[in-house]
Amino acid sequence: MFVPEKQLKDLVISYLKAEERSISSLTRQLRKDGYRFHRLYLTGYLKALADMGMLKEKSLPPSKIYTTSAYRGQNLYEAIGEQCRRIEDDERRQVRLAIAIMQRLFRRPVFMREVKECGFGTQVDALQASKEEREEARKALLKIGIQIPTNEPAYYLQERRDEAKEAILAAIVLHKFEASALVQGTRQVSLEDKKKQ
Repeated sequence: MFVPEKQLKDLVISYLKAEERSISSLTRQLRKDGYRFHRLYLTGYLKALADMGMLKEKSLPPSKIYTTSAYRGQNLYEAIGEQCRRIEDDERRQVRLAIAIMQRLFRRPVFMREVKECGFGTQVDALQASKEEREEARKALLKIGIQIPTNEPAYYLQERRDEAKEAILAAIVLHKFEASALVQGTRQVSLEDKKKQ
């Protein structure tokens, strides 16, 4: 049975990172792990992932062999880390900005694992969440299939308006959806508009 919390793409990539596989081999591995997909469905799915550049496909008649591609799109954490490094020079401030962004997005304390996924080390200059707050956040993540150790620290910052944080969130969304062209640059103000003010 397919578990919606775990995307098929993530399963396929995790299997193919370990070793290249044929469609039959991949179907058997998925079935062994409890995921039942028709072979034709999986064939089309693998072809689509190869067309997107996420997998490499090679023909070894009568089979097709798939392996992971070097290309992999950025995940949300990597995008946040990259944007924070672009805006701030000091790593301590980069980490604080990343925590502020994730805290704003997720509405919960941010775990050390998430800070590391952004590409930062373990030096965190932020308030530690209480045991109760950490446990509540951990349980929420567990409901969607993400396991966090009970002793992993979580951090938060006092909420305040921050233009850098908002600029990073906007940049990530605009980049992800290739929507930068929709953003108006500067607005021209006519003399008539000036007189009205």
